[in-house]
Amino acid sequence: MPVHRVDFLGCPVDNLPMEEAVARLEDFIREGKPRHVAVINANKLWIMEKDPKVAEVVREASLCVPEKAITIGSRMLGLGVDNHIGGIMLLKAFLPRAEERGYRLYFLGAKPAVLEIMIRVLRQIYPRLQIVGSHHGYLRSENNGPVAEEILRLSPDVLFVAMGTPKQEYWIAKHLRQLGVPVCMGVGGSFDVLAGLKKDAPEWVRALAMEWFYRLMQDPRNLWRRYLVTIPWFVGKVLRARSQKLFPGHGYH
Repeated sequence: MPVHRVDFLGCPVDNLPMEEAVARLEDFIREGKPRHVAVINANKLWIMEKDPKVAEVVREASLCVPEKAITIGSRMLGLGVDNHIGGIMLLKAFLPRAEERGYRLYFLGAKPAVLEIMIRVLRQIYPRLQIVGSHHGYLRSENNGPVAEEILRLSPDVLFVAMGTPKQEYWIAKHLRQLGVPVCMGVGGSFDVLAGLKKDAPEWVRALAMEWFYRLMQDPRNLWRRYLVTIPWFVGKVLRARSQKLFPGHGYH
């Protein structure tokens, strides 16, 4: 299935509607090769600029789906990325397909209590969902080996890693080829949303590109510094790129 990929501020971004994104995950499962699916947002771009290892991991991903800020920035730069996918949205869209097709899932990340609640909720909503295993995301170095061995033994079709950036990218980079999981996707704080402990942003909030503010209001203590730095940086980056596009040779360094 052809995918329209663009370079957005040095990061690959794929433009495809949600149904095709879900179908792409199914393609990866059928092909059986280890693939990394990355979710691109302003915070990840900021971290990529500061951390070459994260940048390398993301740029090698087989699929890079954009959150709303990326689609707006793309529109300003004339890149044509107009399909907002997002991590939690793609995860939610894929779960009923996974139940229908019998795909085997493994969930890695979040606190033990959050993970337990999420698994219980998912089993209630999707009683035939094949959850073959799970483990919390608070891993010490000595825990990584046994967890990786369990995932290798269980051989899931999809591994969702919810550790936040950059930790989930480091983990995926270290273990992706060893585990051979067809779809390995970093999903940040999505497990808290699936567990019902945090609310997902309504569609009207996403349409206004205020998903970041909605998240901030739910967890200001942990997120205020991230957004205080990330949002101005991202806006400035897009505006400088736009200026360079409109006036080549001026104002972008």
